[in-house]
Amino acid sequence: MLKADFHVHTHYSKDSNIDPKELVLAAKRLGIGVIAITNHNTLEGFEEVEASAKKYYKELIVFRGVELLTKKGEIIILNPKENLPKKLELAEACRLAKEQGGFVIIPHVFDIFRKGAGNSVNDVIRYVDAVEGFNSRTLIRSFNEKNVSLAKKMGLPMVAGSDAHFIEEFGRAYTIIDSKPDKNVILNAIKNGRTRIIGEKSGLRPHIKTFLRKRKII
Repeated sequence: MLKADFHVHTHYSKDSNIDPKELVLAAKRLGIGVIAITNHNTLEGFEEVEASAKKYYKELIVFRGVELLTKKGEIIILNPKENLPKKLELAEACRLAKEQGGFVIIPHVFDIFRKGAGNSVNDVIRYVDAVEGFNSRTLIRSFNEKNVSLAKKMGLPMVAGSDAHFIEEFGRAYTIIDSKPDKNVILNAIKNGRTRIIGEKSGLRPHIKTFLRKRKII
Protein backbone atom coordinates (compact mmCIF):
# COMPACT_ATOMS: atom_id res chain seq x y z
CA MET A 1 0.00 0.00 0.00
CA LEU A 2 1.22 3.50 -0.86
CA LYS A 3 0.17 6.91 0.46
CA ALA A 4 -0.01 9.52 -2.30
CA ASP A 5 -0.80 13.23 -2.48
CA PHE A 6 -1.56 14.07 -6.11
CA HIS A 7 -2.08 17.82 -5.74
CA VAL A 8 0.90 19.76 -4.40
CA HIS A 9 2.31 23.19 -5.26
CA THR A 10 5.76 24.69 -4.70
CA HIS A 11 7.12 28.22 -4.89
CA TYR A 12 6.92 27.97 -8.69
CA SER A 13 3.22 28.73 -8.20
CA LYS A 14 2.97 32.43 -7.39
CA ASP A 15 0.54 31.75 -4.57
CA SER A 16 2.72 29.14 -2.86
CA ASN A 17 5.95 29.29 -0.87
CA ILE A 18 6.75 25.59 -0.42
CA ASP A 19 10.46 24.82 -0.66
CA PRO A 20 11.30 21.51 -2.42
CA LYS A 21 13.60 20.27 0.34
CA GLU A 22 11.03 21.11 3.00
CA LEU A 23 8.37 19.24 1.01
CA VAL A 24 10.49 16.12 0.65
CA LEU A 25 11.34 16.06 4.35
CA ALA A 26 7.65 16.50 5.21
CA ALA A 27 6.74 13.58 2.94
CA LYS A 28 9.29 11.40 4.69
CA ARG A 29 8.03 12.42 8.12
CA LEU A 30 4.38 11.76 7.18
CA GLY A 31 5.06 8.48 5.42
CA ILE A 32 3.82 9.75 2.07
CA GLY A 33 5.58 7.79 -0.64
CA VAL A 34 4.12 9.40 -3.77
CA ILE A 35 3.58 13.05 -4.65
CA ALA A 36 2.64 14.96 -7.78
CA ILE A 37 4.03 18.44 -8.36
CA THR A 38 1.16 20.40 -9.89
CA ASN A 39 2.16 24.04 -10.11
CA HIS A 40 -0.19 26.45 -11.83
CA ASN A 41 0.19 26.41 -15.64
CA THR A 42 3.85 25.37 -15.55
CA LEU A 43 5.92 22.20 -15.38
CA GLU A 44 8.64 24.03 -13.46
CA GLY A 45 9.45 22.80 -9.98
CA PHE A 46 9.46 19.07 -10.62
CA GLU A 47 13.22 18.82 -11.15
CA GLU A 48 14.01 20.56 -7.88
CA VAL A 49 11.72 18.29 -5.90
CA GLU A 50 13.09 15.19 -7.62
CA ALA A 51 16.67 16.29 -6.89
CA SER A 52 15.80 16.83 -3.22
CA ALA A 53 14.13 13.42 -3.10
CA LYS A 54 17.27 11.72 -4.41
CA LYS A 55 19.24 13.38 -1.62
CA TYR A 56 16.86 13.17 1.35
CA TYR A 57 14.22 10.51 0.60
CA LYS A 58 15.27 8.12 -2.15
CA GLU A 59 12.09 6.03 -1.91
CA LEU A 60 9.84 8.99 -2.74
CA ILE A 61 8.14 8.77 -6.14
CA VAL A 62 7.67 12.20 -7.69
CA PHE A 63 5.31 12.72 -10.62
CA ARG A 64 5.76 15.61 -13.01
CA GLY A 65 2.46 17.42 -13.29
CA VAL A 66 0.64 20.67 -13.88
CA GLU A 67 -2.61 22.26 -12.78
CA LEU A 68 -3.77 23.83 -16.01
CA LEU A 69 -6.41 26.54 -16.25
CA THR A 70 -8.89 26.07 -19.11
CA LYS A 71 -11.85 28.19 -20.16
CA LYS A 72 -14.08 25.94 -18.05
CA GLY A 73 -12.06 25.24 -14.94
CA GLU A 74 -8.79 23.55 -14.03
CA ILE A 75 -7.42 20.11 -14.82
CA ILE A 76 -4.42 18.24 -13.47
CA ILE A 77 -2.18 16.48 -15.96
CA LEU A 78 0.36 13.92 -14.75
CA ASN A 79 3.31 12.87 -16.92
CA PRO A 80 2.85 15.52 -19.64
CA LYS A 81 5.61 15.60 -22.21
CA GLU A 82 5.34 19.36 -22.66
CA ASN A 83 3.45 22.28 -21.21
CA LEU A 84 0.13 23.34 -22.73
CA PRO A 85 -1.07 26.94 -22.97
CA LYS A 86 -3.64 28.00 -20.42
CA LYS A 87 -7.22 29.02 -21.25
CA LEU A 88 -7.78 26.43 -23.94
CA GLU A 89 -11.25 24.99 -24.28
CA LEU A 90 -11.68 22.26 -21.68
CA ALA A 91 -12.13 19.51 -24.26
CA GLU A 92 -9.15 20.69 -26.28
CA ALA A 93 -6.89 20.76 -23.22
CA CYS A 94 -7.96 17.25 -22.24
CA ARG A 95 -7.53 15.94 -25.77
CA LEU A 96 -4.05 17.39 -26.13
CA ALA A 97 -3.09 16.07 -22.71
CA LYS A 98 -4.10 12.55 -23.70
CA GLU A 99 -2.35 12.84 -27.07
CA GLN A 100 0.96 13.36 -25.27
CA GLY A 101 0.35 10.46 -22.93
CA GLY A 102 -0.86 12.47 -19.96
CA PHE A 103 -3.00 11.19 -17.10
CA VAL A 104 -5.95 13.54 -16.57
CA ILE A 105 -7.43 14.28 -13.15
CA ILE A 106 -10.26 16.75 -12.62
CA PRO A 107 -9.65 18.59 -9.31
CA HIS A 108 -12.17 20.31 -7.00
CA VAL A 109 -14.82 19.68 -9.64
CA PHE A 110 -17.79 21.36 -7.99
CA ASP A 111 -16.01 24.01 -5.93
CA ILE A 112 -17.64 27.14 -7.35
CA PHE A 113 -15.13 29.38 -5.58
CA ARG A 114 -12.01 27.73 -6.97
CA LYS A 115 -12.20 27.23 -10.74
CA GLY A 116 -13.96 23.90 -10.66
CA ALA A 117 -15.01 22.54 -14.05
CA GLY A 118 -18.46 21.68 -12.69
CA ASN A 119 -20.95 20.06 -15.03
CA SER A 120 -18.66 20.73 -17.99
CA VAL A 121 -16.89 17.53 -16.94
CA ASN A 122 -19.76 15.61 -18.50
CA ASP A 123 -18.50 16.73 -21.91
CA VAL A 124 -14.98 15.35 -21.39
CA ILE A 125 -15.55 12.14 -19.45
CA ARG A 126 -13.93 10.12 -22.24
CA TYR A 127 -10.63 11.86 -21.49
CA VAL A 128 -10.75 11.70 -17.70
CA ASP A 129 -8.64 9.13 -15.84
CA ALA A 130 -9.66 10.08 -12.29
CA VAL A 131 -11.71 12.53 -10.25
CA GLU A 132 -10.37 14.33 -7.21
CA GLY A 133 -12.90 13.05 -4.72
CA PHE A 134 -11.51 15.09 -1.85
CA ASN A 135 -9.65 18.41 -1.89
CA SER A 136 -8.50 19.77 1.47
CA ARG A 137 -8.90 23.39 0.41
CA THR A 138 -12.57 22.97 -0.43
CA LEU A 139 -14.35 24.72 2.42
CA ILE A 140 -17.89 23.44 1.83
CA ARG A 141 -18.34 19.74 2.49
CA SER A 142 -21.10 19.27 -0.08
CA PHE A 143 -18.72 20.23 -2.90
CA ASN A 144 -16.45 17.28 -2.11
CA GLU A 145 -19.49 15.05 -1.68
CA LYS A 146 -20.63 16.00 -5.19
CA ASN A 147 -17.16 15.07 -6.50
CA VAL A 148 -17.58 11.60 -5.02
CA SER A 149 -21.10 11.26 -6.43
CA LEU A 150 -19.87 12.21 -9.90
CA ALA A 151 -17.06 9.65 -9.80
CA LYS A 152 -19.44 6.90 -8.70
CA LYS A 153 -22.04 7.84 -11.30
CA MET A 154 -19.49 7.88 -14.11
CA GLY A 155 -17.60 4.82 -12.91
CA LEU A 156 -14.37 6.79 -12.52
CA PRO A 157 -11.67 6.15 -9.91
CA MET A 158 -10.97 8.71 -7.21
CA VAL A 159 -7.86 10.31 -5.78
CA ALA A 160 -7.40 12.92 -3.06
CA GLY A 161 -5.18 15.97 -2.86
CA SER A 162 -4.16 18.39 -0.16
CA ASP A 163 -3.78 21.13 -2.80
CA ALA A 164 -1.00 22.35 -0.52
CA HIS A 165 0.37 25.83 -1.14
CA PHE A 166 1.98 26.06 2.31
CA ILE A 167 3.82 23.25 4.05
CA GLU A 168 1.37 22.95 6.94
CA GLU A 169 -1.32 21.90 4.42
CA PHE A 170 0.69 19.08 2.88
CA GLY A 171 -0.63 15.60 3.55
CA ARG A 172 -4.01 16.68 4.92
CA ALA A 173 -5.50 14.59 2.12
CA TYR A 174 -4.02 11.55 0.49
CA THR A 175 -4.84 8.48 -1.55
CA ILE A 176 -4.07 4.97 -0.38
CA ILE A 177 -3.16 2.91 -3.43
CA ASP A 178 -2.87 -0.85 -3.67
CA SER A 179 0.24 -0.79 -5.84
CA LYS A 180 3.93 -1.47 -6.07
CA PRO A 181 6.18 1.64 -5.97
CA ASP A 182 6.41 2.11 -9.73
CA LYS A 183 4.91 5.02 -11.67
CA ASN A 184 3.25 2.98 -14.40
CA VAL A 185 1.92 0.42 -11.92
CA ILE A 186 0.56 3.24 -9.73
CA LEU A 187 -1.36 4.83 -12.61
CA ASN A 188 -2.75 1.46 -13.67
CA ALA A 189 -3.82 0.79 -10.08
CA ILE A 190 -5.71 4.09 -10.04
CA LYS A 191 -7.40 3.33 -13.35
CA ASN A 192 -8.50 -0.01 -11.94
CA GLY A 193 -9.98 1.67 -8.87
CA ARG A 194 -7.52 0.25 -6.33
CA THR A 195 -7.64 3.45 -4.29
CA ARG A 196 -9.11 4.78 -1.07
CA ILE A 197 -9.29 8.50 -0.31
CA ILE A 198 -8.69 10.07 3.07
CA GLY A 199 -8.75 13.75 3.96
CA GLU A 200 -9.49 16.60 6.28
CA LYS A 201 -10.18 20.22 5.44
CA SER A 202 -7.34 22.70 5.85
CA GLY A 203 -9.69 25.55 6.76
CA LEU A 204 -9.81 29.22 5.91
CA ARG A 205 -6.31 30.24 7.01
CA PRO A 206 -4.49 28.89 3.92
CA HIS A 207 -6.84 30.89 1.67
CA ILE A 208 -5.99 34.07 3.55
CA LYS A 209 -2.28 33.28 3.20
CA THR A 210 -2.76 32.66 -0.53
CA PHE A 211 -4.46 36.06 -0.90
CA LEU A 212 -1.53 37.73 0.87
CA ARG A 213 1.05 35.73 -1.08
CA LYS A 214 -0.44 36.74 -4.44
CA ARG A 215 -0.13 40.38 -3.41
CA LYS A 216 3.46 39.81 -2.23
CA ILE A 217 2.55 40.77 1.34
CA ILE A 218 4.03 37.52 2.66
